[in-house]
Amino acid sequence: NAPVTVSVLPDKLVQRAAEVVEANRRAGRRIAVAESCTGGLVSAAITEIPGASDVFEAGFVTYSNQAKMN
Repeated sequence: NAPVTVSVLPDKLVQRAAEVVEANRRAGRRIAVAESCTGGLVSAAITEIPGASDVFEAGFVTYSNQAKMN
């Protein structure tokens, strides 16, 4: 039996993340994201995709104003 994957993220968001991963894989690029108001949602969507580590380098979440200034 194959493992069942359950995502708490909206299907449309995961689909778009898969497109981002695939486009960057084809282009031979690695990506990193810097997030604030999204609180890590972009990183979560990208890392939901099997094989995303081929292109996803890092994600940074800086939420408070003080952290952003630092």
